[in-house]
Amino acid sequence: MRIGIEITPLTATRTGVGSYVYWLLKHLLLEASDMTFRAFSSGLQRPDARVAGGAASEAPFSLLAGHRRIGLPTRLLYQSWNLLGRPRVDALLGGVDVFHATNYFLPPVRSARRVLTVYDLSFLRYPELCSPKIVGPFSRHVGRFARAADAVLTCSEASRRDIVELLHVAEDRVTVAHGAVDDDFVPMERDKAEALLEKTYGVRPPFFLFVGTLEPRKNVDGILRAFAMASRDMPHALVLVGETGWNAEEIEALAAPLLTAGRVIRPGYVASGDLPAFYSAASAFMFPSRYEGFGLPVLEAMACGCPVICSERGSLPEVTGDAAVHADPEDTDAIADAMRRVAGDAALAAALVEKGRARAAAFSWRRSAQTVLSLYRRLG
Repeated sequence: MRIGIEITPLTATRTGVGSYVYWLLKHLLLEASDMTFRAFSSGLQRPDARVAGGAASEAPFSLLAGHRRIGLPTRLLYQSWNLLGRPRVDALLGGVDVFHATNYFLPPVRSARRVLTVYDLSFLRYPELCSPKIVGPFSRHVGRFARAADAVLTCSEASRRDIVELLHVAEDRVTVAHGAVDDDFVPMERDKAEALLEKTYGVRPPFFLFVGTLEPRKNVDGILRAFAMASRDMPHALVLVGETGWNAEEIEALAAPLLTAGRVIRPGYVASGDLPAFYSAASAFMFPSRYEGFGLPVLEAMACGCPVICSERGSLPEVTGDAAVHADPEDTDAIADAMRRVAGDAALAAALVEKGRARAAAFSWRRSAQTVLSLYRRLG
């Protein structure tokens, strides 16, 4: 069986979608002895199938049977697909039985069956929290694409419910393949993690941690307000790992005095190879997001033995179960109180660490890959 799969999201600085595609593809290649995979990508930059951080390419990616790239800006290619219905992606790949579109946009095909991944519908649920560059084109097309696809793939039951409700797709056409923490993502001993962070990033414990794009949907403004309150009573810093996203003016204004005082530290984007050090040394991981389709950083934190404070919105209750302290993302006092509780109660922190490790272990890329492979076989 021949499978085409889009790998455009595999950028050198991968975030949510790119990480999901990377780890899923790795395990698809490892599990699918009866299939050949041909990759497709677009854009001015070539996809990067290396471990983030510059390590050599891993063996599974050598199992790709080929890669066809169109070196046009992806948005121009999307326009050609929409207006002309060309080029047909399965023809570009020399013929495939199933083509898997991994990033919301469904390309035209000659005869292949099509799987479309829709990670979340934040741009429909909370358009005010998303960039207009996303809200406009995604909102216009995603429903049509989801209904035209032979199957829709998503990463949580919460997103599945949204797809059924908002896009009017039949429940039996939507398959869930959860994210997970790969075996290559290994926790560090605390003393080694602290030494690496101090040497490389100038970060010393104790600190609270956030990992993700600095944008309103992630509620980084709420984290900063809560930390400004809680930090009066504790010596912790707040480490914000990630690049600045859309509409971050309020975040920058809230962070400025705390940066000047040395209470907020911003390392910027951190490659996945160094992330375990941050999680392993942090007092707690902060993720009181206003909406999440999955929330992979939460699993990464739990896998590294870091207590988690998060919201109960979107998929986060599904991911964390009872292994986190939950707080209303719009209640700054509740978030600040959660920070004080976790930092000041060793027994609570230890219980969260134990539950978190068990919870993270319940998710598996291998099982998710097998779910997707079963979907391919059903369609092919």
